[in-house]
Amino acid sequence: MTQYIFFSGKGGVGKTTMAATTAIYQSGKGKRTLLVSTDPAGNLGDIFEHKIGVEPVLVSPNLSVAQMDSDAITDAYKNRMLEPLSAILDELALAQVKEEFNGGCTVEIATFDKFTDFLGDETYDLIVFDTAPTGHTLRLMTLPNEWDKYIKKSSEGSGQTCIGPVSQIEGARAKYGHAVQMMQDASRTKVYLVSRPEKTSVYETLRARTELEKTGIHNFHLIINGVYPNHGATSGIFGKLAENQKIYINELRSKFPDDTSEVPMQQSEVKGAGNIALLGQIAFEKKVATLQSGFAKSEPFNEFASVETLTQLLEKKNHSRIAILTGKGGVGKTVTACTVAMKLAEKGKTLLFTTDPAAHIGQVLETNVTHIPVNVTGNLWAVNIDQKEAVEEYRRKILDDAKATGYTAELIDALAEELESPCTEEIAIFEQFANLLNEPEWDYFVLDTAPTGHTLRLLELPFEYKKQLDMKLKGSIDSAITENAGGASSKIENLITRLKDPEEATFLLVAYPEFTPLHESFRAMKDLERVGIRAQGVFLNHILNEQDCTDDFSMERWKLQQHYLHQASEIYHPKPLFSIPLQSSEIIGIKQVKALSELIFNKK
Repeated sequence: MTQYIFFSGKGGVGKTTMAATTAIYQSGKGKRTLLVSTDPAGNLGDIFEHKIGVEPVLVSPNLSVAQMDSDAITDAYKNRMLEPLSAILDELALAQVKEEFNGGCTVEIATFDKFTDFLGDETYDLIVFDTAPTGHTLRLMTLPNEWDKYIKKSSEGSGQTCIGPVSQIEGARAKYGHAVQMMQDASRTKVYLVSRPEKTSVYETLRARTELEKTGIHNFHLIINGVYPNHGATSGIFGKLAENQKIYINELRSKFPDDTSEVPMQQSEVKGAGNIALLGQIAFEKKVATLQSGFAKSEPFNEFASVETLTQLLEKKNHSRIAILTGKGGVGKTVTACTVAMKLAEKGKTLLFTTDPAAHIGQVLETNVTHIPVNVTGNLWAVNIDQKEAVEEYRRKILDDAKATGYTAELIDALAEELESPCTEEIAIFEQFANLLNEPEWDYFVLDTAPTGHTLRLLELPFEYKKQLDMKLKGSIDSAITENAGGASSKIENLITRLKDPEEATFLLVAYPEFTPLHESFRAMKDLERVGIRAQGVFLNHILNEQDCTDDFSMERWKLQQHYLHQASEIYHPKPLFSIPLQSSEIIGIKQVKALSELIFNKK
């Protein structure tokens, strides 16, 4: 029987590395293994230095790798669903069905449908899932049950779903039911929770276990990744970081007393099949070895842009200013967003908010941040877009508007049924995002986004949503629908215009100087450009000072950074690069956020 392993955790904790390490280690033991990335911004291709696509490709003996590309999967899903209908529907009816399949829901159901295909694949001994960061993994792993319930309810009601007739997807219910059984079967499925010994990562790991247990999943293994080698030095920066980590390692071990392993931080990045295999021996066989970077000492990088350049990018030019920070998970977006917001609050009333389901601004600021804006300090306020609250508010608004417009009871019941769709969550979060940016009382907005793939999805939504509304306007004969859709379309058009306008919005990428975060941010920048949004600068985080590197480990890390800092200057040219120094302790609390903000914005 095929065994399944899921790797889950906060962005940047090393899920992909550990998933790849496990897959190559198990395949080396003779198991026919498939490694699948469900992350929209997956980087298995970077790690294996091999072109990876939707269909599994053999990268080494017994190991095949696949990347779930949402565009390719959605196109294939549409074609599969529409092909049988084209032979039986007239042109008008087929056009209506095609329109339904152009909505945002189709992307989610298509990606999810492909995911459940893998859970039904018995051609491998082991399938390893490298998942998106925690919030989106929880979403993926709870969808089988949600879609099963929604299809069943729709079949008993109108027979329609948000992506067409129940008859077209009814056959998938058995597959979704099987997916639920597989994930709940502890004899076949195990969830590896990957954590760094840091406050926000520990919090998210414990939250993930609690949420997954609610879905009937109880078979967990904890990996504490990135444990710094403690050389016994109190003066070196990594010695201090190692001491700080001990607190969180002890906390994690107390929560997972029987099923925990530690993986040491390497002085080189994990890239290439040889390094991955060696890390497998270090992690699973406790082999005493070190991954070598191979970077000779290069010239120190001295091309960071000035504080004045950063200040000019963030300066308010119109009625308000939007600063959006995006990048790979774990690069420090949340801390960076908090420091930027702290600085902007000196200039005017500032709202810091996040679209990340695993929101951490509350942990960083040590403030209870909810779905209602709360004052943090001075002119700084913060708010989380709460998924459940957003969905409930969205459903209430739509149904209240329908009742006020005079919809019949039958139409309202049909609308309520459609709003039960799991895809409603995506649109509801977008609505909250749009509504916050339309509030006139704020001078500055600072957005801490979800990791790259999901941020791009959020930023594509205004464009998709507007197309849907325009189609409704074009085809509607109901004056009430026309009026509501017309108003919403105008609001979306305004938001799109603001996001594209550098006088209104500043997009800043966040990365650190290693191959994967740099190139993922670069790909994100190019994706943004395809929808008319241009990034204006790049924060490079965790920058080492050569004087702090007093041993072989830290010096090798410094050499690696210099190599990629010079590379960053080339690939992002002519965009300015801004430095955020590595700190000897975690940035937690208003006092530390303020201190880092001063360091970033007041450097001479």
